[in-house]
Amino acid sequence: MFIRNLKSFSKHLLKNKLYTTVTLVGFSISLTFVILLSIYIKNEYSVNSNQINKDRIYRMRNENFEAFPPPMGQILQDNYPEIESFTRVYDNANIIDNRNGKMMMFNFLMVDSTFFNIFSFNLLEGTPGEALKTKNSIVLSKAFAFKLFGNEPAVGKEVMLGQRVLCTITGIVDNTDKNTSFKEYDGVVNFRCLPDLWGSDEFMNNFDNCSFGLYLLAKPNTNLPLKAPLLIERFKKDFWIYKDERAKEVIFEPLADVYFSKIPGSGLKQNSNTLLTVLMAIVLSILGLAIINYMNLTIAQSGLRVKEIALKKLVGASRTMLIYQHVGESVFLCVIAFAMAILLSFAGQTVFNQLFGARLNLLGELNLKIGAVSLFGILILGIVSGIVPAIIITSLDAIQVIKGSFRRKSRGVYSKMLIGFQYTVVIVLLMSTFLISKQTRFMQNHNLGYNSKNILKLDFMIDRQQMDGLKSRFMSIPGVTNVSFVTGSPVDRGNNQSFMHNGKPVSFQEFIVDSAFFNMVGMHPVSTGVAYSKNGMWLNKTAVKTLELDSLPRSFARYGQEVPVLGIVDDFNYSSLHNRVGPVMIGQLDENRWPWSILVQIEGTELFATVDKIKGAYSEFSGGLPFSYSFLDDTIKSWYEKEVRTNKIVRYFTLLTIIIAIMGIFAMSIFYLQQKIKEVGIRKVNGAKISEIVAMLNIDFIQWVIIAFIIATPIAWYVMNKWLQSFAFKTEISWWIFALSGIISLGIALLTVSWQSWRAATRNPVEALRYE
Repeated sequence: MFIRNLKSFSKHLLKNKLYTTVTLVGFSISLTFVILLSIYIKNEYSVNSNQINKDRIYRMRNENFEAFPPPMGQILQDNYPEIESFTRVYDNANIIDNRNGKMMMFNFLMVDSTFFNIFSFNLLEGTPGEALKTKNSIVLSKAFAFKLFGNEPAVGKEVMLGQRVLCTITGIVDNTDKNTSFKEYDGVVNFRCLPDLWGSDEFMNNFDNCSFGLYLLAKPNTNLPLKAPLLIERFKKDFWIYKDERAKEVIFEPLADVYFSKIPGSGLKQNSNTLLTVLMAIVLSILGLAIINYMNLTIAQSGLRVKEIALKKLVGASRTMLIYQHVGESVFLCVIAFAMAILLSFAGQTVFNQLFGARLNLLGELNLKIGAVSLFGILILGIVSGIVPAIIITSLDAIQVIKGSFRRKSRGVYSKMLIGFQYTVVIVLLMSTFLISKQTRFMQNHNLGYNSKNILKLDFMIDRQQMDGLKSRFMSIPGVTNVSFVTGSPVDRGNNQSFMHNGKPVSFQEFIVDSAFFNMVGMHPVSTGVAYSKNGMWLNKTAVKTLELDSLPRSFARYGQEVPVLGIVDDFNYSSLHNRVGPVMIGQLDENRWPWSILVQIEGTELFATVDKIKGAYSEFSGGLPFSYSFLDDTIKSWYEKEVRTNKIVRYFTLLTIIIAIMGIFAMSIFYLQQKIKEVGIRKVNGAKISEIVAMLNIDFIQWVIIAFIIATPIAWYVMNKWLQSFAFKTEISWWIFALSGIISLGIALLTVSWQSWRAATRNPVEALRYE
């Protein structure tokens, strides 16, 4: 019986090619996105799941940031017996020399010797307790060890880090495990080596420098977060960040939450839990829309099969048997669509990985568990998709069907309500797409308060005495218009400096620049009239307000000394527009300051040829040391990679949703116009014009789009307003976003339905009445 029913259904599919094509294409495309998104979401939520101590590891942070001073970990462990161990984490990069003429840029984490005991990373050589035991020990990733030494054994060899610290390689760590919230790194270095790299150890024993991540390992069967209130009271007495209430909370963040935390951290890669929630909603929406389309298409085609159903009823087939038949057909279609979706998923995974910055490997995901879950999911999908049409079709009275009264009795609003739901989703996505695009353009084109065009940022990798010579060499290159040496640039936030002012702690971003800087970036300080002084500084307007100074102050107190104020600059954005502009002080570069970067301004049509000449000239002074460079504009663009990616994702899924909705309204138009054949014929016989008939047939669909627009508008406004709250600088939610979304949705509906309406309106009325 089952085989015979499938043969009958297969003939129906082959005979009705449009129905078959639309159904399978809609289902398979929808399932392709569902498969890719589901695997991506599963992988994202499994980050850090392979850490043996995951339930006992906490990142310490407050409501604003994660960084704490170097002594904090040891102080906590000494005073709270619940803490078994701790490690500090600091993201760093520098030159590494293999002592045999090969130098490379080295991206690494500065961590404590407990790092490999706390975190479960696979050490290929060395042991967790010994690998970072000595001060100058270093562990390389397998891939980086090969780059540095080739096939030679690396453990035991010495390397020079930052041209000043001799380190010994004590281990090799596997770099194939991507299931971690830490960024990919070339290796880890003992944290105690940091003072030698910086040339100072003062920061190690005081609370001034809050730049370091802190992870705690709790002892088994303890509840470390319960200690937070005690820590808050203690910090209010001893820790300046809490004294002035810049921070009010102590948060022990479980490792499972770190990857989705809104607070960034040193050495971390993170994702947005909100984005994944949105993606899950998209998955459910796509599935829902695909099911709705299948229901509408099946019901729209039911007129072609009702006589078959009626005849089976007359010869004794039970309604239950017929329902099983239709549900089985639905499952059969879902299996075919799923097979097509698997092929499409393999074909599209490269594009998907580029869009999401993911590393999906579908072959690696295949296993019995995934297969069983997929088959169960397809079975459920087939049942859900087929049960409603089956119940509706099999509820028809066999005698009425044979008499031809099916169409007159099968009208209803449920399909229109489903179409209304589809268009509500479409309109919300359209509105969201327009706003995200508008905010992204706003951020990318926002005036940051300085010129960043065609300015190159190079790492400072030469001797201090070579600065004048290098500048002269750069300026001799055609296309180079200016050169500036800086400690902190507008795109890297500079240094953080905190001090007491009028009995209150204040926190500044500090930039140290040379005389060429202001002209290069187009800043124009307003002079305060104070005579030039070597220790004089420039303040931004927010700094003047923070220090409660006059509009043109002559000096301010810092560390008990009066610092001359040479001028006031307008506020400028030294980080993304998610953040407000804070107080800034700009000092002067002198012989006692070591620059971090070199800014080189270039012009002309052959920019990259000029860059190559700059690299060649720099190599002459650095002795061939590798160095990295970037354009300031590219760095600024990177601030908004997440928003750009979100914009692309929402655009793609909006397009998919529109395609699905078009197929749905197409099915609904077929179903609806089947019910109107007799009415259209009568109106034409009575002299109705084609335009009047088309308008009459379209009006029902227009009203459901309008209803969908009314429902979608407050939903979209709420969602968009919540999203914009994460930005300190944001665009407006303009009226045209809502109007354009409504017009597009209405246009889609009219274009889809009008074709069917025109066909119905131009049909010979005699033929229509005979058919009815």
